This record gives sequence, structure tokens and C-alpha cells, in this order.
Amino acid sequence: MHNPSHPAVAIDFSKKIPFAVLFILVGFFFIFFRLWYLQILKGSFYSDLSTNNRIRVTKIPAPRGFIYARHGEVLAENLPSFDLSLIPQDAPDKELVLSKTASLLQMPIELFEKKLAQSKGRPPFEPVILSQNLSWKQMSAVLSNRIDLPGINIEVVPQRQYRLAAPSAHLLGYLGEIDQKELNLPLYRDYARGDLIGKCGIEKWGEQYLRGQNGGLQTEVDAFGNKKNILAHIEPVSGGDITLTIDYRSQLVAEQELRGKTGAIVAMDPRQGDVLVMASSPGFNPNLFARSIDSAEWKQLIKNPLKPLLNRALQSQQPPGSVFKVVVAIAALEEGLVDPARPVFCPGQFALGNHIFRCWRKQGHGAVDLHRAIVESCDVYFYQLGNSIGISHIARYAAMLGLGEKTGIEIDDEKSGLVPTPAWKAARFGAAWHRGETINTAIGQGYVLATPLQIAAAFCGIANGRYIPRPRLVLSIRKDEEHIAMPVVKNRDLPFAPATVAFIKDALRGVVNDARGTGSKARLASVEVAGKTGTAQVIGAKTAASTKATEGIDDHAWFAAFAPLDDPQIVVSVLIEHGGHGGSTAAPIAKKVIEAFYNRAQ
Repeated sequence: MHNPSHPAVAIDFSKKIPFAVLFILVGFFFIFFRLWYLQILKGSFYSDLSTNNRIRVTKIPAPRGFIYARHGEVLAENLPSFDLSLIPQDAPDKELVLSKTASLLQMPIELFEKKLAQSKGRPPFEPVILSQNLSWKQMSAVLSNRIDLPGINIEVVPQRQYRLAAPSAHLLGYLGEIDQKELNLPLYRDYARGDLIGKCGIEKWGEQYLRGQNGGLQTEVDAFGNKKNILAHIEPVSGGDITLTIDYRSQLVAEQELRGKTGAIVAMDPRQGDVLVMASSPGFNPNLFARSIDSAEWKQLIKNPLKPLLNRALQSQQPPGSVFKVVVAIAALEEGLVDPARPVFCPGQFALGNHIFRCWRKQGHGAVDLHRAIVESCDVYFYQLGNSIGISHIARYAAMLGLGEKTGIEIDDEKSGLVPTPAWKAARFGAAWHRGETINTAIGQGYVLATPLQIAAAFCGIANGRYIPRPRLVLSIRKDEEHIAMPVVKNRDLPFAPATVAFIKDALRGVVNDARGTGSKARLASVEVAGKTGTAQVIGAKTAASTKATEGIDDHAWFAAFAPLDDPQIVVSVLIEHGGHGGSTAAPIAKKVIEAFYNRAQ
């Protein structure tokens, strides 16, 4: 029955229809946009994700090539390492899995959580390395409890192992994970995130030869990540091997002699330039870098005031001290500016204006000729000789012997040293050159700087008398069944007269074998050694007294030698920073290295 008190109201839906249509269109727009995003924009990602729910492709790292010493001793090899990894998508409850694994291995869960956080942005089917180099006991514990640890796996990968001690670490180098900056370089275009590459030393130089070709394993897995079937298996191809010029026994002796000292030893064959020994101390354990280094250990290395990462053999630029007197003597003889037989009186000091330059022997040497001045390392004789021939001649002959420039050795970051000239000083300091600076340079002090490798290369030229060989660290490479012998290269020929070479070599023989020679502690009964001592002052006596310094003020000890005198086969350069006198500290070390070299030969 109609109720007159409530009249019928006509509702006009026509005005609301456009809003409803708009609402529906907006809804469809978002649906289609989501479909476009999922299928078009992210389609490949979800396709991979779906595929990897049942099919896994696992990279099999290729073993890196070995590094050998010249007589076949292994210097760098590969040992199996058990790495703990997590495939995130196989772990429904990652926190629970990480907690169980940490408890099982008695390791801090924070370590695992940090590794997982660092992998953010990577596909969830890619394994995340949680810990490396597990012990056999840890590996067994994980495998025996794997059913309760979904997503956790043990991967067996080759881990780099170095046999030599810390002083040889700079020579061999170490491995590290490639970073984004390196990935952008054309040299590493075939590398992927997580790959290990040589970061320094021979490992870096020989990367293209030592690196192998990774293999792969395609497997079908169930919902828990367990392997069901192997669909494809590609074996990895090992990298090539490198044989170095290093003499293993001599290298071991050098490492032992540098223990507890700061310095470097370089030994070379003066004929081909083969580097027989290269050791730098303090060094570091390259095995720490084999897979990854702990942040605390890294900080300890880079904050160590002795700079263990510095390769002192080719990066420590120091005044060469009296070793440099050989350069001055050669310059004077070649230019005809000295009568080697004419004696010069040494009263223990030399005056230039108001400045007194003192000889290391306070009471002086008396009357000395050039031969005796070299043998006894008379400073006053070389003060006068340097003053008479001038800085230009000294600098020119130093350059002839390869000082002031890089030797060209295979390893990166070699320093060039410094041979000062008036032009250099004007450009560097905007000041004129003074005669006192020539006198300082004549005894290897002042601005002149050299590395142990440069001194070794220069003495190679003195030993053979004809040329400066380029230092050669790599003897040969074997890659893909091909054997590549590395060439012998001459850096420059020497124009020295045979009489000059003979005179210098005889004087250097006297340094070691004469009664008053400063290098007598390098003397050997079995082979005739020739050499030159050097004691480089670090800080003046007045400065040390005024500053009351107690550390880092002792002189640097140098010794450079070759043997045997008549047919040199080895050159040794020793630098011991703050070691005191070259004759008492560095010469005995060179003797041990030469002795080890000839003990093998016999």
C-alpha cells in the first residue's frame, strides 16, 4: 500500500555513470600497467627466477696456473677450499637458517648477516659466500646437518697458496676480488662480479696467462634446492704456468737474512738481467688475500708505520751513500779529469767556504790515490773529485748507468729514483745550484736517490762492462701447450773504455779483499767477490742533537757486489734501512746470498 507521507523519489543514474566508467578505466589502467611491468619490463627477470627454481647453472672456477722458480720449485699453487654458501631463494626463513648454521659452526651470526646484506640486489638464486676455507670438521658438520639447513651449501673451490715467506710477497703478489672500477676496464671485459684477479706482483702481470677458463654445471633441483639430475657439465680449463728467474735457495736465504730488519735484497745475473733474488722486508702474508682478508687485518697492514705493503726493492728511494762514488770515479776516468795515481791528502775534513765537510774516518786517511780512495771509501778524496769534475758530468754518467729512471722490470709501481741537476733544482725549488750540493752528491748524499733494483742493474753494467740489461723476472710461460721464452733485453750499451772498467773492477775487488777494504765481511774463500759499501746519512748529527730524536736516525746500510771477479754471474744489492754501516751490516748479507747461489751451482 502506498504511503502518501513518503513520496517516491526518482534517482537519476545518468550523472554517476561517467564517474563509474572513469573508475573502471583507471582500475583497468593499473591492471594493464602491472601486467606490462611484470611481463615486459621484468619478464626476463621472473623468467630466470622461475627457471632457477628448477634448473641451476653453477660456475666451476678454473684452477689458476702455477708459478715456479727457475729450477722448478713451486712458488704459488692451488689447494682445495671448502666455502660455505647460501642460496637465498632456497631458504624460506633465512634468519633461522643463519642462526642454526652459526650455532653449528660456533661462528658469530653477525658475520653471516653482513655477507648477506652485502649481496643485496643480486638475483636470489645466486649463491652468497658466507665463510671461506672451512676446516674439514666444519665442512663435515654442515653436510651432516644439511637437511635442517635449507639453502646452505658447501662449495669446493681452488684457493691460492704461496710457499715463500712474507719478504717475497711483493714479488709474487696476491689475489683479490675484482672491483667495479676494474670491471669497467677493457682489460677485464670477460670478468664478472666475484672473480678473483691478480692485484700486484707477478699475479697481476701474468693475469692473462695464469687465469683459466671457468666451467659450468647445469642441474635440475627440487623445491628445497637439492640436486636431482645433471643436465650439462663443462669442465674448467686450467690457467697457464709461469716460470720465474728466481733462484729458490738464494731467495730463501735472503728472506732469512731480512728477518727482523727493514730493507731489501736484489740479486741479478749481469749477463741476461735475470732477477735471481727479490725480497723486501717487512712483508706480509699473501695467503691472507687468497680468498678475502679480514678488515682488521687490512687495517693493521695499512696503518703499520713500517709500510709492509711497500716493495722496497723497487720503491724505496734512498740516498745510495758511498756506493755512488763508483759513478763519480767512472765519470772522472772517462772524461780524463783525474790522474788515478796522483795522491790526495785526507786530513779528515774538507773546507768549502765557511762549511766543513767531514770524512767518515775522523782522523783522515792520509795520502790516497783513486784506487785506495775507493777501497777505503775516503770521503775527502771524492769531495775534491766531485768539486773538480762538476755536477753535469756526474749526472750524465749516473744516467748512463740507468740511475734516475725506471729499469723496466715487469712489476708495476717501480720508482725512478733521482739524479739531481741544476735544471732540476731550478724547476723543483726555483733556486740556484750550489757547489756544496755537488760535493754532497759526489758521496751519494743530498738529493740523489736510488732503489736497490737500480743499484743492482747499474752494477750489472759495471760487472759485464758493456751494457745495462733490463731486469727480467719471467723466464718462460706455458699456455695452451705453447711454451713462450721471454726475451733478454738490453736497456742501453755502455761506451766505457776497457781500461776504465778494469780499473773500477780491480778497485771493487780491493774493497772486499784488501786488508783495509771496507767490505771485507763479504769476502769468500771459494769465489772472488768485488763490491762497494755505502753508509747513507739519514739525519745530520747537529739536527739529531737539536731535536733529541732517538728513532729513525741511524744511517742506511748499503752494499753492492758481483762475483766472480773475472766472469761475473751474480750481482747483489743490499739495503738495510737504519742498519748503520754498510760494511758491517749489508756486506755480510750479500756474502750469504752469493754463497747460497754458488752452493747450488756446485
